[in-house]
Amino acid sequence: MKMVVDGNHILYHYLEKDLRDRDVWLFQMLASRLFTALGIWFSPRTYVECPILLPFAVRDPACRKRKPTDVEAWGAPNAEGYFRDDNSLVKALPKGLPISAPANPIYQGKTIGEGFVASHVWREIRGANVTLSSRDPDTNSFIPNLVWLPKQVAKLTDREGSFAQVYLQALSVKIYRHEVVGEPSAARAARAWEKLPLPLGIPENGLPNVSELAFYEHRNSFVDKRRAAIQAVVDAVHAISRGKAVTRKVISSRYTEGLPKVRLPELMNLLESLLPLAPSSTAEGTDTISP
Repeated sequence: MKMVVDGNHILYHYLEKDLRDRDVWLFQMLASRLFTALGIWFSPRTYVECPILLPFAVRDPACRKRKPTDVEAWGAPNAEGYFRDDNSLVKALPKGLPISAPANPIYQGKTIGEGFVASHVWREIRGANVTLSSRDPDTNSFIPNLVWLPKQVAKLTDREGSFAQVYLQALSVKIYRHEVVGEPSAARAARAWEKLPLPLGIPENGLPNVSELAFYEHRNSFVDKRRAAIQAVVDAVHAISRGKAVTRKVISSRYTEGLPKVRLPELMNLLESLLPLAPSSTAEGTDTISP
C-alpha cells in the first residue's frame, strides 16, 4: 500500500514532529520568528476602546449540523442566552481591516484572505475549573486572547503548555497588559485578565519590539459596529424583560427567535454582563446588526 504525503500539513509535521525533537533550540528560534513575523493582532487602541468584541457569544462546535439527523443551531442562544458560534463570528471580525506591518511588506497595507486561523492565545483558562477559553464569554473574544496565524503556523499552538503557546502568551502580555482600558469596560477587562494564567519562562526584554509585529489598523467605524451589536443584544433583552416582542433581527434570525425562550434569570445575568460594554442602555426596539 502506497503512503501519501499531504503537502497541506507537511510544514507543521516537520516543525513539530521532527525539528523540535532533533534541535529544540533551532525549533524555538524558528517558531518565535514565525509568530513575530506572521501573527496579526488587533491594535492596542482597539483593545483600549472595546476589549471584548463579542461578549454575547461563546464557541460551541456542536451548533453545526454534522449528520442528516442533526439540527442546525448556529446562532441560537444557549441556556444562558449566549450566541452559539463555531468560531465563524470571531474569524470574520477583521474582514476588510487593513494590516499595518512596516516590518513585513508581505502584509503591509493588505487585508486578510484565505488560509488564516483565528487562534486563541490561551487555549485553557483557570477559575473554579479548567475550561477552554473559547467557551467563556469573558475570554472568547477578548482581544489579548486573539491572533491570526497562517494555518500551518497556527497548528504549533495546539499543544497545551508548549513553547509556542507560552511565547504567544508572553507577546500578548507585552502588547496589551500595560494598556489602560477606560471605564466602564475596565472591570470586565480585568476579570478576563484574571482568567488568563501569566506565562512563565520568557522575560519581556527577550521579546521583539512591538513595532516589529503586525496589527489590524484601528478604525472608529469598527469599534462603533462592535458596540452597536452589543447594544442590540442589550436592547433586545430589555424588551423581553418588559414583555415586549423583539421585532427586528438581532445578530441572526436564530438568536432573535431564541432569546425570548431563555429563562428570565439567565437573561438578566446576560444583561448585567453586557451593560458595562454597551454604549447606552435603552429599552426600545433594536436595529438589525450584523456581527
